[in-house]
Parts: sequence; structure tokens; C-alpha cells
Amino acid sequence: MHSFNRFPKGWAMKRFKLFLLLAAVTAAAMAAGCSGGGSDEEASAQQGTAGLVTTTLSDPPTCKGPGGVGESTFNHVWVTVTLVRAHISDEADQGDGGWVTLVDLRDQPKQIDLLSASDTQCVLTVLGSTTGLAPGDYQQIRLHLLENDPAPGLAVPQPNACAQASGGGFNCAETTAGELKTLELSSQDKTGIKIPPGRIAGGPIRLEAGKSADINIDFNACRSIVSQGNGKLRLKPTLSAGEVSVQSSISGRVVVRGTASPLPAPATIVVYAEQLGADGVDRVVAEKFADPEDGSFIFCPLAAGTYDLVVAAIDGNGVTYNATVTFGVPVGTDVGSIPLEPEIGDSQAPAAIQGRVTSQSASGPAPIDLSISPLQDASGPGGTDVAVTIPLFGASTGTISTVADPACPAGTACADYVLEVPASNPLAGNYLASGTVYAGPALGPVPYSVDAVAFNGTEPNCSPQNLTTHQIEGGGALEVAAGASVTAETLVFMNCTEVVQP
Repeated sequence: MHSFNRFPKGWAMKRFKLFLLLAAVTAAAMAAGCSGGGSDEEASAQQGTAGLVTTTLSDPPTCKGPGGVGESTFNHVWVTVTLVRAHISDEADQGDGGWVTLVDLRDQPKQIDLLSASDTQCVLTVLGSTTGLAPGDYQQIRLHLLENDPAPGLAVPQPNACAQASGGGFNCAETTAGELKTLELSSQDKTGIKIPPGRIAGGPIRLEAGKSADINIDFNACRSIVSQGNGKLRLKPTLSAGEVSVQSSISGRVVVRGTASPLPAPATIVVYAEQLGADGVDRVVAEKFADPEDGSFIFCPLAAGTYDLVVAAIDGNGVTYNATVTFGVPVGTDVGSIPLEPEIGDSQAPAAIQGRVTSQSASGPAPIDLSISPLQDASGPGGTDVAVTIPLFGASTGTISTVADPACPAGTACADYVLEVPASNPLAGNYLASGTVYAGPALGPVPYSVDAVAFNGTEPNCSPQNLTTHQIEGGGALEVAAGASVTAETLVFMNCTEVVQP
């Protein structure tokens, strides 16, 4: 088994603090949600309902400046939460009956800076607790935000960090240039941000009679903000959820392959925790920066299950380190050291993939939102190839919106993207408690795929919703080289429903 001795001084204390933090969260929630002595008679009377259900919020701050990944980086991202509800039906609309309230903050809305957590902090905030919920498998969660123009008489946060934002309101972001911009909300967001079954890790959240549960909502601010052509910012929320516990963490340390040494500091080390989606692609569930000095990282809280860890980096000397994939890591694991292989050759810079996406409805251009991801194949369990999502570097545009423009092909809306990626094939290994053995990267060509998913919030708005290209413009395999740029085949989305921009 791995021991804490493989980590830098103080790492064991960080893990101990994690235990204390989550234990304190549970204890505090129990104190807030319970009163009286809690006799055996009272406990017996509650057997027909679930015990204390505590809801927390977390966020991976990988776009926090300076040094954040993405075209747009921010100092702060504030959202104002008013309500969290759950339903046992995955098809229930926001106005249907049968919803249960997990957290009700409508009388005292909670304004939260999603980028205020450190990379070793597990819980960003406790939203609240409740008791008396009916047992069952809850397949859908909706998180409600306060509108930027609430009706008269509705409670608002005091003080309001967004009071000086460009468009006012109660949801906003501060850019690294110090500009405070309102986060525009769509009508769907105002009626609750839906977290469907596919975004609930481990399947439906099971509440059992007489038993407590801790539910965490991961609000990925970095993948949720769209920069519009008019200079405004729009919130296109990317959320996931799951039941968590004190042991719900995965930790490790990133080192130079063949050594026990961290990467030359200060390194930008991006770590993805991924799970296989229904489409056969390893999709990002959570993301982190590892410590830029010693390479240590911790994912917490995570829902029960196993995860594939994908790591890539650029060190303090500007050298790119290619992706390493660790398959099948169970929650509650210290994976030990994850090795990264530096790029070799005349250039040690990332490669760049650029391309275009078009979208249209039956009647003409249809502006849509898209998530763009670079994929590489890695040898997974049983020797089968798995398409894994590769971490992005620099000013990559992983989230884009198409717009109707004269420069677009006739009858379409379009947008261009750039993905900065490692320029070699990945290392890969299946997690073993006794020590993971990583197979060396494949030699020769470095093929990539570009994957695009169209969605409006969590709902698909094109058919098909997902397009992938393995080709460069004009045909041939999509292959990359260090320090060079390649143009991918255009991805053409049809049968789309336009996203109405505020």
C-alpha cells in the first residue's frame, strides 16, 4: 500500500484536515438541523423518512487568474443561490408536482464566490440541511439562482458583490483586468439549473429511511461562462452532483517520469477525474490544478465509484509534459506518484488544433453553445482503447458559441476554436494498490480527435448532439506535432434549436 511518506512534508496533515473539515461539516449540519436530545423514541418515529440530508457546493477553480487555463480567466465568479430541489423522476419539469426541497434560501439568498476555494479545499460552502424527506432514488436535482432583475419584494443578498457590475444584478464575474461583468441568465437558468441522471455520479441519489446523506453539487464555473460577441458574459451552467462521504477523495502527486522529483516550478499541472460516458468517451467529472511547487493534488469530495485520472502539464521552463492516464482509481485512494513524460525534440511547446463549427436549423442559422474537447486513445482495462479527454493548455477555447455572421457559410452560424494540447501519445496504466505500472507512449504519429457537444444548459439542442472528427481539413488523419498548428475538419451541426442570448 502507498504511504504518506511518498508525499511532501505536510501532506498527511492536509489529509487529516480534510477529514476534520468534512467531519465538521456533518457535525455542524446535524447541530443546525436537529434539536432536543434525540431519544430512541424520536429516532424510531423517523424510520419512515430519511435522516439529515446535507447539501454542499464545490468548484474546480482552474480558470482562476493569474495562470488559469482558458481564453477567459477570472479573479472571482459570484452566483446567488436561492433553492435546491430534487425529484425521483428524471422527466419531471420544473413546474410539476413531487419536488422535494433540499435547501431553501429564498428568504436569505446566498451569494457565493465560486473561485474562492483553494485547490486543497474540499467543500466550498454548506448550502443547508433538511430532514423528513421521503426515501427513494432521486434522479434529478435543480439548483435555482436569483434572477439579476428579481421581482419587487424578493429577498436579495446584503451586501451584493455584483452591485457595481456592468449590468448590475446578483450574478457576476471579475476578469483578471479588474472588470466586473454581469453574468446574464437564460430563462432556463431562472427556472432551475437541471442536473439530470447523466450528471449524477454513481446513478440516482438513494435516500434511505432513518439514514443521513451528504450531497455535493459541483458547479464548474470555468466551463459555465460563455463570452458573447457583444462583450457580455452568459452563464451556461455545467453542474454535476453525487452523494459523498468523509472518505470521498482521491489524492496523489505528479512527478517527472523515472524520478521522485516534482516538475520544475512553478508548473501548471492540470488533473482531470473522468468517467466513461454512454457514448464511450471518458468525460471530465472534476478538474484540478496540482500544486505548482510539489505536484500534490486532491479531489474532494467525489461521489462513490471509480475514476480515470488524466494529467498533463507545462513546467516552469515552458516544457510540455504529455498526458498520463491512470485507469480505475477508486474513491478513498492515495494513488502515490503519477509520472509525466516531458516532450523531447527540437520543440517542447504544445501543439495546437484549430477548427470551425457550424450550426443550422431547418430554416437557417441557429446559434448554439458547444463544449469542445481533444481526445486521444489510451490502452485501458483489458487492453481496449478508450478515448480519454486530454487537459488543455494556455488560451484554449474549450467552450464556444456559434453566431450568425457574414463570414460563416451560407445559412449557418459558426465559431472557431483553438485547443493547445500535448504533442505526444499518452502513458497509460491500470491502477494497482501495489504500484501502477505505466506502459510507454506509442511511437510514431500522434493522432487526435476533436469532440464537440451541443447543449442548452444540460439539454441537447441539436440532433445529433455530439460530433467527432478524426480528420484534418481536406482529409487525412488529425495528427499533431510540437510547436505546430493543424486545422481540423469542420464540424457541421444540423437540426439545431437556437439558444436565445440575453
